[in-house]
Amino acid sequence: MNEPSSLPSMQGPAIYRIVVGGTIDGHYANQLEGMNITQRVTEDGGTESVLVGRLADQSALSGVLNTLYELHRPVHSVDCLESR
Repeated sequence: MNEPSSLPSMQGPAIYRIVVGGTIDGHYANQLEGMNITQRVTEDGGTESVLVGRLADQSALSGVLNTLYELHRPVHSVDCLESR
Protein backbone atom coordinates (compact mmCIF):
# COMPACT_ATOMS: atom_id res chain seq x y z
CA MET A 1 0.00 0.00 0.00
CA ASN A 2 1.30 3.47 -0.84
CA GLU A 3 2.39 5.77 1.94
CA PRO A 4 0.65 9.18 1.85
CA SER A 5 3.95 10.90 1.01
CA SER A 6 4.30 8.79 -2.17
CA LEU A 7 0.92 9.79 -3.57
CA PRO A 8 0.89 12.35 -6.37
CA SER A 9 0.26 15.95 -5.41
CA MET A 10 -1.50 18.64 -7.39
CA GLN A 11 1.79 20.45 -8.06
CA GLY A 12 4.43 17.72 -8.33
CA PRO A 13 5.53 15.63 -11.29
CA ALA A 14 4.47 12.01 -11.62
CA ILE A 15 4.67 9.16 -14.14
CA TYR A 16 1.27 8.08 -15.40
CA ARG A 17 -0.05 5.18 -17.47
CA ILE A 18 -3.29 5.91 -19.31
CA VAL A 19 -5.12 3.19 -21.25
CA VAL A 20 -7.70 4.22 -23.85
CA GLY A 21 -9.82 2.40 -26.37
CA GLY A 22 -8.79 2.51 -30.02
CA THR A 23 -5.62 3.51 -31.79
CA ILE A 24 -3.76 6.78 -31.30
CA ASP A 25 -1.07 7.62 -33.84
CA GLY A 26 2.36 8.61 -32.56
CA HIS A 27 2.09 12.03 -34.20
CA TYR A 28 -0.25 13.03 -31.36
CA ALA A 29 2.60 12.67 -28.83
CA ASN A 30 3.24 16.45 -28.77
CA GLN A 31 -0.42 17.16 -27.99
CA LEU A 32 -0.22 14.48 -25.28
CA GLU A 33 2.71 16.04 -23.38
CA GLY A 34 5.26 13.79 -25.12
CA MET A 35 3.87 10.60 -23.63
CA ASN A 36 5.08 7.32 -25.14
CA ILE A 37 2.22 5.71 -27.09
CA THR A 38 2.00 1.96 -27.74
CA GLN A 39 -0.83 -0.22 -29.02
CA ARG A 40 -2.04 -3.58 -27.76
CA VAL A 41 -4.73 -6.03 -28.77
CA THR A 42 -7.38 -6.81 -26.18
CA GLU A 43 -8.77 -10.26 -25.38
CA ASP A 44 -11.84 -9.56 -27.53
CA GLY A 45 -9.69 -8.58 -30.54
CA GLY A 46 -10.07 -4.82 -30.09
CA THR A 47 -7.25 -2.31 -29.83
CA GLU A 48 -6.13 -0.20 -26.90
CA SER A 49 -3.54 2.56 -26.78
CA VAL A 50 -1.28 2.77 -23.75
CA LEU A 51 0.27 6.14 -22.92
CA VAL A 52 3.12 6.31 -20.41
CA GLY A 53 5.09 9.36 -19.40
CA ARG A 54 6.09 11.90 -16.80
CA LEU A 55 3.70 14.80 -16.45
CA ALA A 56 4.63 18.03 -14.68
CA ASP A 57 1.54 18.12 -12.46
CA GLN A 58 -2.14 17.26 -12.38
CA SER A 59 -2.92 20.23 -14.60
CA ALA A 60 -0.86 18.53 -17.33
CA LEU A 61 -2.75 15.28 -16.64
CA SER A 62 -6.02 17.16 -17.05
CA GLY A 63 -4.78 18.53 -20.39
CA VAL A 64 -3.90 15.04 -21.63
CA LEU A 65 -7.30 13.69 -20.58
CA ASN A 66 -9.01 16.62 -22.31
CA THR A 67 -7.08 15.91 -25.52
CA LEU A 68 -8.11 12.25 -25.35
CA TYR A 69 -11.72 13.38 -24.94
CA GLU A 70 -11.38 15.61 -28.01
CA LEU A 71 -9.97 12.60 -29.93
CA HIS A 72 -13.09 10.63 -28.90
CA ARG A 73 -11.05 7.97 -27.10
CA PRO A 74 -12.72 6.31 -24.11
CA VAL A 75 -10.42 6.24 -21.08
CA HIS A 76 -10.21 2.74 -19.61
CA SER A 77 -7.77 3.48 -16.80
CA VAL A 78 -5.37 6.06 -15.33
CA ASP A 79 -2.62 4.86 -13.01
CA CYS A 80 0.04 6.84 -11.19
CA LEU A 81 3.17 4.69 -11.45
CA GLU A 82 5.57 6.96 -9.59
CA SER A 83 5.52 10.42 -8.10
CA ARG A 84 8.35 12.86 -7.49
